[in-house]
Amino acid sequence: MADIRDITDYLAKDDWSRRRFLQATGLVAATITAGPILEACGGSTGNGTSTTTAVGTIPKPRAGAKIQLLQWNSFVPAADAEIKRQAAEFSTANNVTVTIQTVSGDQLQPKTASAVEAGSGPDIIQMQYGWPHLYDTACLDLTEFVNILKAQLGTVNAVNDAFCKVGGKYLATPYCQVPNAWSFRTDYWGQAGLTDFFTTWDELASAGKALKSKSLPPIAVSLGHAYGDAITMWYPVLWDFGGREVSSDGKKVTINSKETLAAVNWAIDTFKNQYISQNTLSWLDPDNNQAYHSGLITATLNGASIYIKEVYTTATGHKYAAVTNNAGMPKGPKGLESLNLIFNHAVMKWTQEADTAKAFIAYLMQPDNYTKWLNASVGYNAGPFQKLTNADIFNTDPKLKPFVGVVATGKWPGWPAQPSKATSQSQVQFVIVDMFAKACTSGDAKGAIADAEQKLKRIYETPV
Repeated sequence: MADIRDITDYLAKDDWSRRRFLQATGLVAATITAGPILEACGGSTGNGTSTTTAVGTIPKPRAGAKIQLLQWNSFVPAADAEIKRQAAEFSTANNVTVTIQTVSGDQLQPKTASAVEAGSGPDIIQMQYGWPHLYDTACLDLTEFVNILKAQLGTVNAVNDAFCKVGGKYLATPYCQVPNAWSFRTDYWGQAGLTDFFTTWDELASAGKALKSKSLPPIAVSLGHAYGDAITMWYPVLWDFGGREVSSDGKKVTINSKETLAAVNWAIDTFKNQYISQNTLSWLDPDNNQAYHSGLITATLNGASIYIKEVYTTATGHKYAAVTNNAGMPKGPKGLESLNLIFNHAVMKWTQEADTAKAFIAYLMQPDNYTKWLNASVGYNAGPFQKLTNADIFNTDPKLKPFVGVVATGKWPGWPAQPSKATSQSQVQFVIVDMFAKACTSGDAKGAIADAEQKLKRIYETPV
């Protein structure tokens, strides 16, 4: 299996800029069929635009068409290699050219925003979280297309569905989830006198205290603008103490509450007492990976890539493979919620090849192809449709089970309000994460909450 390198490895070893696209177009010699979904559904006139097709059909790709898909650099490069391989197969079989453009996860949002502002760019964009709501005016209506996939593949995960559906219309196709759970060092855990992994936020603080008392590496979580790790940490903390940023109808900011105060005070106490690391205020998503593989931390919230790199590749020489385990999310006094990194595919309105774009997405979602991609990711990704749920590896490696478990409790930024342009603006501006970071560094819980309240009111309550 190919070695797995995270984003910082690409930047450091290959001297590639965060602002530079890594472009690759695959080519294979063998001709393959377009696959069961396309064969079953027939085609369209294929004139290079979004044509009117019979109800219940997926358009056929137009011979000679060229399309581009913009996506992130996965923390499991083998997954990117597999999607590029499938793009090559699709290209050869249909006499088209599909180019997969990859950027770091930090650059996906500004690249998307620039394309939307310009009204031109990639034909398909991989969108994080609720971006279809944020960029709704630039996304094609894919309702009929997604309904065809649902008929083939079953129901859609509620979170993917909520992100993709805007005003009752599907503006993106459900693609995947990257579940976040805890990876930790069992040897350090034992040396601290700990047995079971923490199941509550208070137990996390107690575990951090035990590690500190033995001068062992700390528990570490991002308090910076990490689109995955910080978002998936601090929203659940807020929710599990009963805090909410906005009312369920999305109209009234509710962040200033005794429940939010309890969550923020927990964070301040845990940070101040060094039960979690104090060196994570500028951490982006690759940083906790690097710290773990360097032996600098005991536990962190992350996708399965830390475990995968230690166990399933030779990148670290299996340095900590035998002493790395995983665990699910803890609960708070008011519940147990989780938040996972979500990606979906939007076809952009400026494309001249909408039919080909839809056909390629349908090809990726065929069960055989999607399973190959899931297996290439070695448990890093989970599927959004009922028939595309999990990789085979989840059934053979019990240590990956926690990453399956967090999907069931998954919510979205702004919950319990439905995803919207406002919830998406709050997420991309890191309002909730910054509230916790400001509180931890200043020790002023009420001041940090008041600052977040002011920002959220500008987003949710200011007339457009």
